[in-house]
Amino acid sequence: MPPSHSTFTHPSLPDKRSLVKEFVGLNLDQLRTPALVIDQSIFRDNCERLTREAERRGMRFRAHVKTHKTIEGTRIQLGAGGGVKAVVCSTMVEIWQIIQHGLVEEGSILYAMPVSLDKMEDLHNAQSEVRDKAVIRLMVDHPTQIEALKNFNERNGLRRKWSVFIKVDGGGKRAGLPSDSKEMKDLIALCLSSSHVEIFGFYSHFGQSYTSDSLDKASTYFYGEVECVNLAARSARDLGFTGKLVLSVGATPTAHAATRQFFMPKDLEGELELHAGNYCMLDLQQLHTSLISPSDIAITVLTRIISLYPLRDEALCDAGALAMSKDTGPISGYGRVVFPISARGWDLGRISQEHGILVRNPSRVLAPHIDPAQSSEGITGRKKNVDRVEVRGKKVEDQEEEIVERNGLEIGGLIRIIPQHACLTCASFPWFYVVDGGEEVVDVWIPWKGW
Repeated sequence: MPPSHSTFTHPSLPDKRSLVKEFVGLNLDQLRTPALVIDQSIFRDNCERLTREAERRGMRFRAHVKTHKTIEGTRIQLGAGGGVKAVVCSTMVEIWQIIQHGLVEEGSILYAMPVSLDKMEDLHNAQSEVRDKAVIRLMVDHPTQIEALKNFNERNGLRRKWSVFIKVDGGGKRAGLPSDSKEMKDLIALCLSSSHVEIFGFYSHFGQSYTSDSLDKASTYFYGEVECVNLAARSARDLGFTGKLVLSVGATPTAHAATRQFFMPKDLEGELELHAGNYCMLDLQQLHTSLISPSDIAITVLTRIISLYPLRDEALCDAGALAMSKDTGPISGYGRVVFPISARGWDLGRISQEHGILVRNPSRVLAPHIDPAQSSEGITGRKKNVDRVEVRGKKVEDQEEEIVERNGLEIGGLIRIIPQHACLTCASFPWFYVVDGGEEVVDVWIPWKGW
């Protein structure tokens, strides 16, 4: 298979300096819609809290950058707690951007996809670029990948061993092998006998934990995740492996559970590592877990009301599928209106490519089991900042009266919507407007694009 190279060699990103010059200092109501807004104070708090709690409980932490894919967001993730030196990347472009900007100069960069044949030269070049400053680690889950790494090394006269995580399928039926399967044992044995790879550890992602709606359920998923990687590691021990192992587990719901209700399991065959990515932003899918509050969500989509339909009690906004994504979740709709308060009670109920239909959410709460009127604190432990949910210059009481008068919506009015899935929503925008607890743009972040 011919080698291919990352699109980072053909940059097509907007120029940050010109965007900062044009937009920093503007208020959100001066922006073209739809627009993606990140509150960096919440983003930073989310990173700091999870990282410190993982450290306090004796776990390593590995930050996934795929949610935002930005220089600035990665720096915040890596600067949290006592400092993070391990990242997860889903694309080669993410790896190259991290290398080019010196974001991980000492530590570990994990390519989270099971390695494909066409990316081996690119991965080799990335490791050569960082030299001894960082280690590029790979994910494997099939014997053919080990054979391909061997062939690549021999073809290029390389003596270096590739550092690999073996991917464990914990029941989600995505990538990976079941812990107790013959295929897992055979793959471990092949890695142990190879002079071209060395096992760094075992890695699992419990995507099914997104169905959690309580701390107890998320904790059950977390301990199940630990059990499945530990079982795979025990197989490695049974096959004669005596070196150090890292047991990497996590999805944002299980990461939250691990840092709130955690007892270190006994008889672990390696060092426990927690990984997560969505934790820095959060979204409606995470809100459903009940492990966060609306005030912990750093991302909203700013959109404008462009028509009203009183006869069917609906409205039209200029954020559709290409702004929000078509992801759904346990909470109904494609997004939920949160700002201004007078517009709460509306969901993004249907979407087309470039517009969305707002429909009634009769309960007027952000999640069925989380009513912001009943809870003033999120997992940050901080009081909600009322300024974040007010229309500028209007008191909350005045906004509540307007709910009766005009149902919170008017043509030309701006609303902010929490998306279902922050990762895919972020992927929809060419740049992000950054605020710091208010409505003034203080920075512009540009996400990396491509694979």
